[in-house]
Amino acid sequence: IVKDFNSVEVRMCLAFPDVYDIGMSHLGTKILYSILNKNPKILVERAFTPWIDMEKELRERKLPVLSLETHKRLVDFDVVGFSLQFELTYTNVLTLLDLSGIPFRSKNRDLTYPLIVAGGPSSTHPEPIAPFIDIFLIGDAEEKLPEMLLKFAELKKTNLSKTEILVELSKLGGLYVPELYETEIDKDSRFEVIKKPKFQGVPEKIKRVILENINRFPFPDDSPVPAAEAIFDRMSVEIARGCTEGCRFCQAGMIYRPVRERDPKKIVETIVSAVKKGGYDETSLTTLSTADYSCISSLIKKVNEKLRPEKVSLSVSSLRAYGLSEDVLDEISSVKNAGLTFAPEAGTQRMRDVINKNISEADVLKTCENVFSRGWQKVKLYFMIGLPTEELEDVCGIAEMGKLMQQVGHRHHKKGKVHVTVSVSSFVPKPHTPFQWCAMDSMETLRQKQMFLKDLTKNYKLDYRYHDTKGSFLECLIGRGDRRFAEIIELAWRKGARFDSWDRQLKFDVWLEAIEEAGIDVRPFLGTIPIDARLPWDHLDMQLEEKFLKKDYQRAMKNRLSPPCGKPVGVQVHHTNLKDAKEDERILVCYSCGIACDMKKMREKRFEFLEKIDSPAQEDAKLVSEKNAHQTAMERFNSGLSPHDFQQGKACSYRLEFAKTGVFAMQGHLDLVRTLPRIFKRANLELYYSQGFHPRPLMSFGSALALGVESLQEFMEISLIREVSVSDLFERITQASPEGFELTKVERILENDKGINELTKVFNYLVCVQSNLENYFSKKIQSFNEAKKFEIEVARKEKTRKVELKNIVREIRLANKNEVSDKLLISSMDGIFVFLSVNNVISTAKPYEILEGIFERELKIEPTQIAKISSF
Repeated sequence: IVKDFNSVEVRMCLAFPDVYDIGMSHLGTKILYSILNKNPKILVERAFTPWIDMEKELRERKLPVLSLETHKRLVDFDVVGFSLQFELTYTNVLTLLDLSGIPFRSKNRDLTYPLIVAGGPSSTHPEPIAPFIDIFLIGDAEEKLPEMLLKFAELKKTNLSKTEILVELSKLGGLYVPELYETEIDKDSRFEVIKKPKFQGVPEKIKRVILENINRFPFPDDSPVPAAEAIFDRMSVEIARGCTEGCRFCQAGMIYRPVRERDPKKIVETIVSAVKKGGYDETSLTTLSTADYSCISSLIKKVNEKLRPEKVSLSVSSLRAYGLSEDVLDEISSVKNAGLTFAPEAGTQRMRDVINKNISEADVLKTCENVFSRGWQKVKLYFMIGLPTEELEDVCGIAEMGKLMQQVGHRHHKKGKVHVTVSVSSFVPKPHTPFQWCAMDSMETLRQKQMFLKDLTKNYKLDYRYHDTKGSFLECLIGRGDRRFAEIIELAWRKGARFDSWDRQLKFDVWLEAIEEAGIDVRPFLGTIPIDARLPWDHLDMQLEEKFLKKDYQRAMKNRLSPPCGKPVGVQVHHTNLKDAKEDERILVCYSCGIACDMKKMREKRFEFLEKIDSPAQEDAKLVSEKNAHQTAMERFNSGLSPHDFQQGKACSYRLEFAKTGVFAMQGHLDLVRTLPRIFKRANLELYYSQGFHPRPLMSFGSALALGVESLQEFMEISLIREVSVSDLFERITQASPEGFELTKVERILENDKGINELTKVFNYLVCVQSNLENYFSKKIQSFNEAKKFEIEVARKEKTRKVELKNIVREIRLANKNEVSDKLLISSMDGIFVFLSVNNVISTAKPYEILEGIFERELKIEPTQIAKISSF
C-alpha cells in the first residue's frame, strides 16, 4: 500500500526486529498494516532488520535502512513501531535505530526524532529495553494504536514538550511510558522495580488493553505477498485469540486471555478471498490451541470444501495430542499428509499434572493410532526439559513416549517408513505465569539432560532435536531482567551481538563480557524468586488476579491439575454439532483468574458459530460425509494413491515471453518459480498440476538468470486445464503482475512444437564496465577476436576446469550507451558498455566469467552490471 507521504496526519513505520523472511510471516504486522492503512489520516510502511552482510554493506556506504514501500528513512517517520516477539531480538532493535541515525536512549531524543513505540508479548515485561523505548502498548493494538497515533499527531501541533506529550498519551490507558516513572531496588528480590509515577495523572498501574470483540476487525485478506520466500510461506489466518488450557509455563496462554473466537463464516470468506488475491497454494488455521476452537471440525471441512477445487492445501497449527476428532483427521488427510506435530510437553503423567497439561498417555496413544492408521508416517513431538520439580524419571519418559508412538506407527507401516521426531526445548520461567517465581536449571544440568536423552533416543532409533542452552540462559536473564539490563544489551550490541535468536549467530562470550563489564549480579534473575517479592513487571496489569497465579503455582508444587477453563469438568474437546452442544447443560469451569468472562455468553456464542457453519438440516448428510471421508482416506492410503491424484483432462500449453527488470530482477530463479504461479492464480487461470502427494504446476523455464541480472527477453511455458485465448491470457497476466515483470508476448504451443531450450540458441548481453579503461578493453577485445583459441578457468563446487571461449562467444564488441533500453537499471550507470553474444551453453561459463577471462585483470563484475537484451 503506497500513500502520499504529505497527504496524511501521521506517518508510522512498522519496523520488525528480524529479517524479512520472518517478519513477512508475522500475523500481527499483517493485521496492523491493514487496519492502520485503511485510515485515510494514517500512513504505514514496513522495514526489516538487514542481515549481517547487508548491515556491513550499508555501514561501508554510510546508507540508512529504508522503508519498503517508498524507500524513506526511518528518521523521516513520525512514529517507528517495533513488534517485540522474543527477548533475543532486542539487539536488532538497536541495529535498526543505529542504522537510521536515531539515538538509542529515549532521554536523548527530542521531537525532531520519531516517537519509538513497541508492542507484542515481550512488551509485557519490558524493563530491560525500557530506556530505549518511548511508549509500550500493552495488549491488543487494533483500537489503541490508531487512537494513540492520531492523538500524538494532534499534540505535536501544540507547543508542548516531549515529556508533556508523553504524559498526555499515558492517560489514554494501556500505554506504559518508562520515562514517567521512578524506580528503586526491592530489598527482597534485589530487582530494580517501579516505585511511583513522576507526574500527576500518570497511572500507577497500566492495564492491558483487551479487544473484547475481535470480529470488529476482520483478519485481512489483502496482506502484502512476500517477494522472497517467507519462513511460513502460506496464507495464515488467526481463528481465535487466547487459550483455555492454562498451561503453567505458557505466557501467551495467560497474557492473551480471554478466548475470543472469530466468526467461522468470516474465516472461510477470508481464506477464499485471500487465496484469490494472493495466489497462495497453501493456507493455515492458527491460534494458540486450534483444537479448542468451538466448531473446528466443521470449519476445517468447510474450508477444505472451498479449497480443494483450487488445489490449495490446508494445514492446522498448534494441535494438542487429543485435539482433533477422527473425522477431522480424515478430512485433513484427504488434502495433505506430510506429517503432524503435537506437544505433549512432558514425558510422565506426574510432570504433565505439574505443568497443567490436561492430557494422559492414553490420549496421546489414541491420537497416534488415529494418525498412523490414516496414512501419516511422520509425527513430531515437542517436549520441555528443566521444568519445575523435574526428575530423571520424567526426562526418561520423553524418550519412552516417543518409543511408544513409534511402536504404534510400526503396526501400520513398515519400520523404515515411520519417522518419530522428539524435539526438546529448555524451560524458561516467564513473567505473568504461575512459574514466574521458579528457578531455571543451570546450563550444565540442562546439557546433561540433553545428552541423556540423546543416548536414549539413539537406542530407540528416534530422530532427536534440541536447542542450545546458551540462548535459553539469555532468554531467562533478559525476560526476568530489570531496567539495569539495558546497559548489558547495549554493551553486547556494541561488541557485535546481532540476531541472537539464531543459534549460529549467537555470540555467547560477548554477552558474558557485557554482563561482567556492567557489573550486575545476574544470579537472582536465574534462581527462585520469593513469592511475595516485588517484580520488575508488577506495574503492568495483565488483568489477572495475583492470587490466581500464586494459587496455581502452589497447586503445581503439589502435582495438582487444574481443568481447562470454559469447558465442563472432564471435557477435552468441544461438541462438534449444535444438537449435542445444546443438550449439554453442565456448568463451564471458571477459576476467576481476574478476566471477567461471561460463561453464559460464551456458551451462546458457540451455539451461534456452530449454527452458522453447520446447520441442523445438514446433520444427516454430514454423517454420510464423515463415513465417506474416512473410507476415502483409507482407500487412498491402502492403494498408495495421493489425495491429489485428480482428473484434469488434456493440458493446454502456452509459451510466455517476458521482461524481468528493476526490483523484480532481485528475485532469484527459485523465487521466480514460486512467484509466477501466484501471479497466474491471481489472474484466475486454472493451472495444470502434476500428480502425487506434492503436486506442482506444470511449468518450464529457459536458462536461469543469476540474481540481479535484468532481462528484456525471457521465456517460460505453462499448462492450463482449459484453453484461453492468447489475448485474454495476455491481459489477465498483465493485470496481475507486479512491478518489474512485464509480459511481452504469448503464443499457443501445439503438441509437436519444440521446447524452449531447443528453440533458444543465442543470448545477447550488455555489460557496463569501468569508463576509464576504454582503450584497454578495446585492445583486449581485438586480441580475443584475432585469437584461434582462448581458454579460461571456471570454478564449480570448489573445483576448476578449463573452458574454450571461442566455442561459446559469437560476438564481443564495445557498444553505445544508446543501445541500452531505458527499462533497465543499468541505463543509469556510468561506464563503457560491452556487447556480448554467446551460444546457449551458459552453464559452461557465465557472462561475468567470460568477460573477466577476456579482459585478464582485476575486474569484478556484479550481476547488476549485466542485462540480457535478447534471446533467439
